[in-house]
Amino acid sequence: MPRRIYTYEANRGWGGWNLIVSIGAVVQAIGLLIFVYNLVQSYFRGKHAGHDPWDAWTLEWSTPSPPPAYNFAVLPAVNSRRPLWDLKHPEDPDSDYE
Repeated sequence: MPRRIYTYEANRGWGGWNLIVSIGAVVQAIGLLIFVYNLVQSYFRGKHAGHDPWDAWTLEWSTPSPPPAYNFAVLPAVNSRRPLWDLKHPEDPDSDYE
């Protein structure tokens, strides 16, 4: 599209594309407003997530949040791909399936 032209002739064929791009900009603005609303609501009224909100498998979720400078006081033993799962669920360790 040429630059520094404030208006274009009607027969150039850009009207439909311009309408589609304008609708897309409105949809994007609505999505951004929803995101900002959710961000503000979560910050002021959201529940505290805790140390392991995902019931994760890996060791980085075993440290408190925010983590201390040393991460682990004692080096943990890793016997499988999911060491935190093995600690939380000793009745069904992942190392039995490897």
